[in-house]
Amino acid sequence: MTSYGEDLARVERELGEAEREWDLLGVRIEGLRAQRDALRKLVEASAAPTVELSGLSKADAFVAVLRASDKPMTLGEIAEAMTAAGKKTVSSGASVYMDGLLKAGRVVRVQRGLYTAA
Repeated sequence: MTSYGEDLARVERELGEAEREWDLLGVRIEGLRAQRDALRKLVEASAAPTVELSGLSKADAFVAVLRASDKPMTLGEIAEAMTAAGKKTVSSGASVYMDGLLKAGRVVRVQRGLYTAA
């Protein structure tokens, strides 16, 4: 017959092992999430429309990217497509151009955060 002290020591050891496994599983989950997110970006980038933007102003390039797309795009998607086509753009800077294009009627806001060429 074992003593309560031995049982307690065994349970504490098993609990420690289980908590370590839990921590390792959490790290693995976070790693898989990061890998999934990176792969999603690659898939989206490969699906982004590719257009020739050389010689176009940034505003004209925005419209060209939107025209080449078969679906409305977010500012981030537009920025990625423009960068892929050789015009480095970040989504925060894209909003400045988008405001002007909306006011000029060259772009239409389909819904919040989604745009298409007019």
